[in-house]
Amino acid sequence: MTPKREPHATLVDLLDRVLDKGLVIQADLIVSVAGIPLIGVNLRAALAGMETMLKYGIMQAWDEKTRGWEQENRQKKKEDLIAGEELHLKMPGACHFSEGLYKTWRYGHFYLTSHRLILYHKDFAGILFETSLHEIQGLALSDAETSPLKNRRRELHLLLKGNRWHRLTVRHIEEFKNSLETAISHAGHPVAAQLPAEERETCPRCGRLDLLQTLLENGCTQCGWTSPLKTPKIEALI
Repeated sequence: MTPKREPHATLVDLLDRVLDKGLVIQADLIVSVAGIPLIGVNLRAALAGMETMLKYGIMQAWDEKTRGWEQENRQKKKEDLIAGEELHLKMPGACHFSEGLYKTWRYGHFYLTSHRLILYHKDFAGILFETSLHEIQGLALSDAETSPLKNRRRELHLLLKGNRWHRLTVRHIEEFKNSLETAISHAGHPVAAQLPAEERETCPRCGRLDLLQTLLENGCTQCGWTSPLKTPKIEALI
């Protein structure tokens, strides 16, 4: 291949040529100190677009494995829907998770079907949150403060059977809430009650979400935590 010089070539032209034709680097490097060789580097590298790589028989096994995994993963997601279940809405979002001192938001895509609400993470092929529609007893929108910038974030609080609270956040939360209410109604269950906009807080010990006033007055029913404000005071002996 005869080298060609193009004085008007740009960086985009160079990148296009590299991806189309490919670039092979071969280098032998020896690092010496005081004439004594200490480190040897033997470098062999190829850079090109995937079509060029496969054309010359490079990375074929990796490409077949990746395509096979993606096809299997897509098929698996289809099989996750139960018989007669229809998908109504797909939206990126997150669910707050807490266990002891560990608290974080788990991100993925919410799938609202005719029977369930699911938070699915495709890279890990796992369900991060799941509940059937008839488990939802109430829902309410609230504003939460995010640290350290003190920004406000809209959250959807779900009350499930057993007085279990969950905090969700999505990109278009109003649309998500309306779609969830519609799905609950079409599923033949009573529309979830609109919970009062009371302040909610997580238990300092286990992270369970509950009404702030309930936590302060009755403590946490999950781990038994009691507010220091409710601890009887010991009067000093005179």
